[in-house]
Amino acid sequence: MVVLAAGKGVRMNSRIPKVLHPVAGRPMLLWALAAAKAVDPERTLVVTNPDHDGVQAAVNGEGQTVPQREQLGTGHALAQVAAAHRGAGPVVVLYGDMPLLREETVTRLLKAHRKSAAAVTILTATFRDPTGYGRVVRSRNGLFRKIVEEKDASEEERGITEINSGVYCFSGRELWPALLKLENRNRAGEYYLTDAVRLVKGKVQTVEVDDPDEVLGINDRRQLAQAEATMRRRILDKLMADGVTVTDPATTYVDADVRVGRDSLIHPFSVLTGATSAGEDCVIGPFAQIRDSVIGDGCRIERAHIEASRLASNVTVGPFSRLRPGSDLDEGVKVGTHAEIKNSRIGAGTTISHFSCVLDSTVGANVNIGAGTITANYDGESKHRTDIGDRTQVGSDTIFVAPVTIGSDVYTGAGSVITRDVPAGSLAIARPEQKIVEGWTARRRARRKKAADVAPKAGTQKAGTREVGKR
Repeated sequence: MVVLAAGKGVRMNSRIPKVLHPVAGRPMLLWALAAAKAVDPERTLVVTNPDHDGVQAAVNGEGQTVPQREQLGTGHALAQVAAAHRGAGPVVVLYGDMPLLREETVTRLLKAHRKSAAAVTILTATFRDPTGYGRVVRSRNGLFRKIVEEKDASEEERGITEINSGVYCFSGRELWPALLKLENRNRAGEYYLTDAVRLVKGKVQTVEVDDPDEVLGINDRRQLAQAEATMRRRILDKLMADGVTVTDPATTYVDADVRVGRDSLIHPFSVLTGATSAGEDCVIGPFAQIRDSVIGDGCRIERAHIEASRLASNVTVGPFSRLRPGSDLDEGVKVGTHAEIKNSRIGAGTTISHFSCVLDSTVGANVNIGAGTITANYDGESKHRTDIGDRTQVGSDTIFVAPVTIGSDVYTGAGSVITRDVPAGSLAIARPEQKIVEGWTARRRARRKKAADVAPKAGTQKAGTREVGKR
């Protein structure tokens, strides 16, 4: 198995190597490697450009890289395979910028090749608009004759709608000698793999792909967006087949590595990305954003933002709340609206009410965090933790100035600023004593009225006092 991934990707207009641009959250090269893995190859070789940073890391042991130091065409790329790896058996050639190719299609291609004992088997597709692709020319009886590139095709040949996808299965015995005969007598001065098809000795057969979208090659950002949309439809179709309700697939975005349990419901404008998993019977959205998080069974997440967090079962997160990395919520936790949690463990059954900010904290079970509560974790130099025990009742607008430890069964008065540890079973109140001045409002209004009556009205002036301006 050889995956060609050294292309320059000039039309992408990007500092990122083309094959590393993601499709449904996964670099497109990894989609090609997944398709390659489906046929259990003896080895997978990935031809790469040594100047492309990050490609080697992306391969991550899924294949062995082969450097192509000069980009002189697809035939030249395949010729970089070392003699030690040039076996006589089948050689499947894929492209790192073809992320939509299905695993079952590669399997079917290899199976057909082995059955026919052909010198090369070509994967073809029929396009309504074949512009830009090489055409498959057949004889009157339908047998394969040749591949003609569009720029070299006649007017009649340009009307052919069957195209060469560039995916092949060669007999190694025929392929490697043919590569030695390649010439670069063309406008681009490159060695084309299509010429190897003409040079191999033996039968040439074709296998047509079921879905033409599979052989879409990504050359620019428009095609990248097209591939993203197609892959997203596939992912959502599989989720729905597995028992997940997606109320509006057109406005729902789910990455390839996301897992969602049966009988969960995803509302419109929700985005699930990265290594996210959600359990069964969840209700997600609308407008939920979940990234790299684990969501337990029976959770309800409204228009909230959750990143790198863990939610046990039956957790509720209200609208406009944000769970930042390190948030760990036990069973039955309820988070209200406009709340924020970061790097904190929240015990089972605890409620964090609206407009609260819980940072770098450990909160026990069955705690009630009143609205407007803040755990002030940063002193300008370092961040500190707040520990709150079980069953504590935190009054609204309480501020805990960390580091501070609050025992179990503690009550805090609303509006308190807690700066010292509070032992279990205590009431903590930290606010100025309320002062009442009776009759103050009437006296204030009287003073204001008197001042208004004494002051001259704006814009009035005494007769004869107007000065004449100097000229």
